[in-house]
Amino acid sequence: MKRTLLLALALVAVGCADPIPRNLDGLVRQGDTYLDRETMRPHSGPVFRFFPNDTTQVLLSANLKDGKMDGPWERYYENGQVASKSIYVAGEQDGPYEYYYENGQLQGKGTYAAGEQDDLYESYAYYENGQLTRKSTFVTGELDGPYESYYENGQLTRKGTFVAGELDGPYESYNENSQLSSSGNFNMGERCGEWIVGSEAATYDPCPPDLEDDS
Repeated sequence: MKRTLLLALALVAVGCADPIPRNLDGLVRQGDTYLDRETMRPHSGPVFRFFPNDTTQVLLSANLKDGKMDGPWERYYENGQVASKSIYVAGEQDGPYEYYYENGQLQGKGTYAAGEQDDLYESYAYYENGQLTRKSTFVTGELDGPYESYYENGQLTRKGTFVAGELDGPYESYNENSQLSSSGNFNMGERCGEWIVGSEAATYDPCPPDLEDDS
């Protein structure tokens, strides 16, 4: 199904202060603020953008409030499928977002707070067959918390924990037959203590006592 201009504009027009959608390319952009070309004042109301090579096909639909993105925001593939969708508040992503493969299958999802992945935000990503490929946790835009990734058949690839963007704590990785291929501890991104890699044992600099206690 091809998404037409009429359908896309109908989706964003409901509840908007300005009933006449405007083409973003017809406004003047200053930073993250869009101005009316005639009055040079911040524009409010539903907006859209066409694909560069097709002025009947909508690339983007959104809403502006006082010149900034505010409300539902959607981007589309040329076949009309939604590519991504999110919520903006005063020019920043704020709330749930999702992004999709061109066949409509969910590719990933998460949550933004004031423009950043924040407050135990859990991120999920998927293969085109719908199988989960990874799940992770972010705090203020950095990986921070449990992390797991998977093969396309659903088997676990690896799992561990991040702290401030670095692996920290127990870690395990597996081959496609679900056999353990490596295990040990990380200390802020560096291997420490005793490790098993394949069928071999390896020893690194000692881990901090708290990591040794957890192993």
